[in-house]
Amino acid sequence: MTMRFVSLIFCACLFAGCAKTGQDRVALPLYVAGTAVTEPVIATGEVPITIERAVLAFGPLYLCAGTTAGELCETARLEWLESVVVDTLAVDPVQAGMLTGVTGTVQSWMYDLGISSQLTASEPYVLDAARQLDGASFVIEGRAIVDGIDVPFSASIPVQQSERTEVGVPVVRKSSSEFLFQDIQSEDLTLTLRFNPAAIVSSLDLRSYVTTQTCASDELPIVCDGTIERQCSDNIEVSNRDCGLSGLVCLPAKGCADRVVIDPDTEAYRSLRNALVGIGRPTFDWETP
Repeated sequence: MTMRFVSLIFCACLFAGCAKTGQDRVALPLYVAGTAVTEPVIATGEVPITIERAVLAFGPLYLCAGTTAGELCETARLEWLESVVVDTLAVDPVQAGMLTGVTGTVQSWMYDLGISSQLTASEPYVLDAARQLDGASFVIEGRAIVDGIDVPFSASIPVQQSERTEVGVPVVRKSSSEFLFQDIQSEDLTLTLRFNPAAIVSSLDLRSYVTTQTCASDELPIVCDGTIERQCSDNIEVSNRDCGLSGLVCLPAKGCADRVVIDPDTEAYRSLRNALVGIGRPTFDWETP
């Protein structure tokens, strides 16, 4: 967990400070939920994508008094220091735990995706939810139709602080264009965070995984012409097979495979990671039980 945010309650609250400011200690139920995606998501290039699995490691979460989170949020007003695996395709809310803190207004938020940076350690700490996903923050499986060809795919994306980000501070934070204002005056509130996997895959571009190559057009030992795998020698085709007949996809330079595994050095991988910290943010729904 992020060490600089472990202490939530002001030291003064242990003595007379809270009485003077009118702050009381509170604990509010925190729920997480997904969004039903019943139709294919139309992604980049008008490519329809069917999401079959989309699970997210979420937490910890901090809610701050000021309008800007990050380093300016030295002490969170409310916090939840654990993590949970969220099935982002499941609509029914699941209680993740309790937000604990003090009364007052919250105007900003920040959270990690199962991997937290610490000021006291050189490497980010992998929480239980990310460990359940083999060290990833997000795991997705689905199918895309590219030029009429069925392309099953999967990706496993860790989201964590890097040398270019602020060490010791959660990686996903409220932007200046997002609005949050909630006055916490009692424990008669619940917070539900709802994630939408359609937003995460909407900018995904899988068109590069379908090619129309011949042995003469490339020096690779294996090329793909749609679903056809062509084995080449000295730019001459020596054999071929149709991967589609076996329910497989043809991967450039690799041949028939059961799915596209999106690698870290690809634009598709970067698109998913950027969406997780950008357009894939949850909605914050406050309710009175």
